[in-house]
Parts: sequence; C-alpha cells; structure tokens
Amino acid sequence: MRIEVLMFDGIAEADALLAHAVLMKARHAGADIEPVLVTADGRPEIVGCYDTRFGGLQPSEPARAAALVVAGGWVDEIIADGELTAFLARAKATNADLVLAGVCSGSLFLAAAGLLEGRTATTYDRDVDTLKQWCDVVDARIVDDGDIVTTGSGWLSGLDISLYLIEREVERPDLAIDIERRIGHDRRGTVWRTDRASS
Repeated sequence: MRIEVLMFDGIAEADALLAHAVLMKARHAGADIEPVLVTADGRPEIVGCYDTRFGGLQPSEPARAAALVVAGGWVDEIIADGELTAFLARAKATNADLVLAGVCSGSLFLAAAGLLEGRTATTYDRDVDTLKQWCDVVDARIVDDGDIVTTGSGWLSGLDISLYLIEREVERPDLAIDIERRIGHDRRGTVWRTDRASS
C-alpha cells in the first residue's frame, strides 16, 4: 500500500515528517505499507516554512497511491499560487479511491481545491472560520468523512492522523497501539465519523 506524503515549498515540516516517521515505523514493523515523500511537480527538493531543506523527493503518483497526506504550511500564499490546489483536484480526479488526509491547516488546501464541498472536516483552530466557508466543521481531533480524513490543531496531529491511517487503511489497530507505546505518544481527542466513514 503506497501512502504518499506531499512535500512543497512552505510546508509545515513537523506536520509532514511526524506523519512519515510513524508510517515508516509501521513499515519496519512488517506492515504492508510504502510511505513516500513526494512533490506535485516532480521536483526533488523543497524548502519548508522554517527554512528546512529537503532533498531526494520523488514525483507523486496518485494513480498508484492508496492515500495522500497533505500537511499544513503557509496557507494563504500557497492557495493564492494555485498550483498545489490544482494538483490536489487532479490527483483526486485521477484516482477516485484516493484517501486524502489533511493534517492541521492542510485541510484548507483540500477545501480550496474544491474537494470539501458538502463534506465534513476539521482544521487548525485559528482557521475554523475560514474552513466554514467551504464545508461543515466539527470540533474533533480527527474527522473521518470516508475518503477524506482531517485532523485538528498542532504539530502532533501528524502523529495522530498516521496512527489512524494505520488503524483504518492498513487494518492494524494492534500495530497503531504498539507504535503509540514505542514513541511515547497517546492519541487525543475524539474521532468523528460521518456516514461515509469506513465501518
């Protein structure tokens, strides 16, 4: 199972890297999972919002991916640029089964791409009013709306969403619990599931 973590200039580094680290830990524990750091335009390098430089990135292949993790970052500038949101719309059009996982303010990118209309989501607490322009917002740690899963505020939300993906997509709640124990992190808050969520 290929799970892509989307990297882009201005990304919130912790959102992406904590999610990727948990997914890699699951892979090393034997889960059938292939976490990959990718870019929308195939560039091998990007610079995060705190000037961290990342290299060795791979081109995104949405048609092959089971899930795409979309971190937060410099939201206003990235939405105004339009390239990232256009890519997200194309990725979902390419693969209708692709699970989009918005981490913290990453849900705003999904919304700006037109992917949250008529849906339910959550986001960074300071962006709730903005997100309400696009969709129904629930004050929960994770909102599972089927093929779109989003998390609330904070750097540690990258841990929570990846643990949830291991539980839901990989169907290994036992492994998610084991990883929680090994990394010293207890998931927090409520998981809100809509009628589109997996049973």
